Amino acid sequence: MKKWLIALCFFASCALSSEAYFRSQAAKSIKEIAAILSRVETHEELQAAVPRLKKKFNKLASLLIEIRAFRERKPNVHFSGEPLEGSEILFAELARLYEIPGCREIVEQAQVEAVYKLTR
Repeated sequence: MKKWLIALCFFASCALSSEAYFRSQAAKSIKEIAAILSRVETHEELQAAVPRLKKKFNKLASLLIEIRAFRERKPNVHFSGEPLEGSEILFAELARLYEIPGCREIVEQAQVEAVYKLTR
């Protein structure tokens, strides 16, 4: 009986903190992507980072799919519209890399699989 009560309390706390959980996981993914991009200075370095970027973009897409499913199961739960921690840094890193000829296409190539997952 005690184990069931502990399990029930755990699942109740998870449900209550779902937004916090999802936000923290998304912020973590965003920071990881920004960290990879911050170490890139050339077209060649970005090309070498593509496998890691693909993995991180796919992880973020999976999380977004999980959030979408959660929101469908619990339509009364509302998420705040505040920007995620690290999103400004990611935006700045992408803007910096997009100034390098050919880098925009490489980033978009790294995102293709993740975008496909989100749109199917």
